[in-house]
Amino acid sequence: MDNDDYRRGKLTNHKVFGEGIAVLAGDALLTQAFEIGAQCKGWPRYSHQHVIRELAEAAGSLQLIAGQVADLEAEGRKISVANLRYIHERKTSALLCCSVRLGGMSANCTGAQLQALTNFGYHVGLAFQVIDDILDVTQSSDKLGKTAGKDTKAQKATYPSIVGLDKSRTIARQLTGKAFAALKPFRGKATALEALANYLLTRDR
Repeated sequence: MDNDDYRRGKLTNHKVFGEGIAVLAGDALLTQAFEIGAQCKGWPRYSHQHVIRELAEAAGSLQLIAGQVADLEAEGRKISVANLRYIHERKTSALLCCSVRLGGMSANCTGAQLQALTNFGYHVGLAFQVIDDILDVTQSSDKLGKTAGKDTKAQKATYPSIVGLDKSRTIARQLTGKAFAALKPFRGKATALEALANYLLTRDR
């Protein structure tokens, strides 16, 4: 939807295969997610229905789709930080929450553990997006592996454009701290998530 030429240093799907194939590829991947989810047998605390519902809600009209629509509608307009946060909560946090929640469910985690994972996914998602906004204005296209400065050119709402670069960095640090704090209930047993969060939140591309 942002019509970018590159992602991670490679030509995007629609630039290589055309828009029709790119749309179909997205449809196929989403359908495959439900296919994989449908194959799980469920666990004592979480039924097969829980898994399908998690996927449907995260990718549905009230989360991912709502965020993407709001993002498109915000282009070229001045919006508040609250509205931008709404977009980020649904475009990014919802998917990361879904991922970590499904992982927790597959381990038959307790309700308290599931809430901790939800908090972690939420704050990692927000921090990731703020950092992404920062990198778009501080890094080169070669470094990012995608077109730098494209958000500014497209007049997209970003944290730097609304609150400035310094405050954006402060917000990113605060959100990052909350993400790591959410894992404290696991008492050092969430090292894989800590490593993943550290990679996502300290990246420079």
